[in-house]
Amino acid sequence: MRIIRSISFAVLLFFLAFGATGSDLTWKELKQKKDGTVTIYYRSTEPFLIRETDGSLRGLEYEMMVGFKYFLWNKYGIRLNLDWQSKESFKYVFGLIKNNPKEGEFGLDIISRTSTREEEVGFSNPYFPDIQVLVSDKSIPTVSSLDEFKKTFHKFTAISVAETTYDQYLKNIREEHDLDFAIIYKETSNEILEGILEQPGRFGYMDLPNYLIALNQNQEIKRQPILPIKGIGFCVIFKKGSDWEIPINEYLASPDYEILRNKGIQKYLGNDVYDLIENISKGEDEGMVLLLKEKELVDKELSEQSKQVQRQAYITNMLLACVVVVMIFAFALFNRSRVKSKANEILTAHRNMIENQNELLSKRNNELLELDEEKNNFINILSHDLRAPINNISGLAGLLKMDENLTESQISSIEHIASESRRLNKMVTRILDVERIESNSTEDFRVIDLTEVLNKVLSNYKQQALDKKITLALDSAGEQKVSGLEQYLFHVFENLLSNAIKFSPLGEAIWIKVETENGFHQVSFTDGGPGLSEEDQKRMFKKFQRLSAKPTAGERSTGLGLSIVAKYTGLLGGKLEWESAPDQGTTFIVKLKAV
Repeated sequence: MRIIRSISFAVLLFFLAFGATGSDLTWKELKQKKDGTVTIYYRSTEPFLIRETDGSLRGLEYEMMVGFKYFLWNKYGIRLNLDWQSKESFKYVFGLIKNNPKEGEFGLDIISRTSTREEEVGFSNPYFPDIQVLVSDKSIPTVSSLDEFKKTFHKFTAISVAETTYDQYLKNIREEHDLDFAIIYKETSNEILEGILEQPGRFGYMDLPNYLIALNQNQEIKRQPILPIKGIGFCVIFKKGSDWEIPINEYLASPDYEILRNKGIQKYLGNDVYDLIENISKGEDEGMVLLLKEKELVDKELSEQSKQVQRQAYITNMLLACVVVVMIFAFALFNRSRVKSKANEILTAHRNMIENQNELLSKRNNELLELDEEKNNFINILSHDLRAPINNISGLAGLLKMDENLTESQISSIEHIASESRRLNKMVTRILDVERIESNSTEDFRVIDLTEVLNKVLSNYKQQALDKKITLALDSAGEQKVSGLEQYLFHVFENLLSNAIKFSPLGEAIWIKVETENGFHQVSFTDGGPGLSEEDQKRMFKKFQRLSAKPTAGERSTGLGLSIVAKYTGLLGGKLEWESAPDQGTTFIVKLKAV
């Protein structure tokens, strides 16, 4: 009898823990009834799904499922009700779908799709990229190789959430590299950052969105540039074999969801994070993209630090002026010696306070400069090391193409390999160009013929224009010479011509005209593209900007071209002007002093 009571009590605890009260409605039944309810088990995980104090919900996953509801209504005329049920941990959300599966029950908790989990539950197609990075507090030194990691991290403590991919990745590292670091477990993924910051010497895996949010908040953490994890993606889970896979995947592949997802990322993570995730989703190297983003934030912090120093200097001067005025006023009212003594005490106290603040600011500024230099060196080394394998790929592709026995399919594949290697080499070159500009390196100027440089640029882009049936027309008479560096001029004209071709429709013409006026040579590039909106014109010269206008043949963009044009034109002592309006094309004008 005691055994029976124990078994009954255990069964009761199981049903209380997993709450087996959800919906049991198939997709086939819902299409027939046209009205029904599904249950969504979730856990509050910012910024994906957030439960407010008044019980209301918001976040990326919440808006995704609400969009699914309206998708079914618009396409099938089905009224779908969503029954949201909050659970306290990932274990409960996953366990409900795994151990007590019902039709019409879904699980949401930024759940990574893995081969092991696919044997236990059903997965939708990914609705968000699954990228996890290794993060530590700033007291832990940055390591760049596995050997350094094994020598250093065995003495630190990891932070994780039990039975999650964070935990599995850490355990795999510990086993594969024979390390003995301890792991402290938290209830939710939102607590991982808090655990890392509780005391020095802690690290752990974080989802990319949460890491970027922490980075924008200037949290005292750093990313270790090794052992990143790029999974299949975050997915909705449901009963294995459920026919709900059909409408959910249909919704996730629809333009409606793409628009909703993009707006959600911009709303909850910001435009910068949206651009970064878009680059990674389109196949850009996530390590390089993150390095550029981190450097951008460091530059921003340095700029803010500089402004703060200037404000502090202004406050210091104002304080000193106020003290002087007080001393003069006090001298007229009170005894000269007593007032002077008191004013000196006040001045000394202010001076000591200001000196302490300036010392702290100077120390922080030096730390930021060292960090910036470290990132610059790392990017230069990485970009340099990338060139060798890229050149090897191009060379091997050329050798393979020399084989006379190749089929058309094989030749096409080899040409595709060569084309992609050239594109990657161009991206690395652009990154080095940005670093060179920011280092403000100077070289001797010489006299350069504008027409000669333009002819070289047009020769390089002749094939690209032919591919889109675009006519390149150069109007230049006589010699127009300026003082500068040919490399600078080449990059200015190259980027302007590349953009003109990229945004011009098939069969259009691009006009390049060289004129002389008031002691200046001006080179204009005019295209027949979609033009620039007022909002695009405000931010087009900032780095890594994606404008509203889209390339006409699906070309990719790094968002660096116009920022390079503006910087190089300034270094040449020139002026950059433009004329544009929506649907009326764009003209960029580079003005350089004639010699």
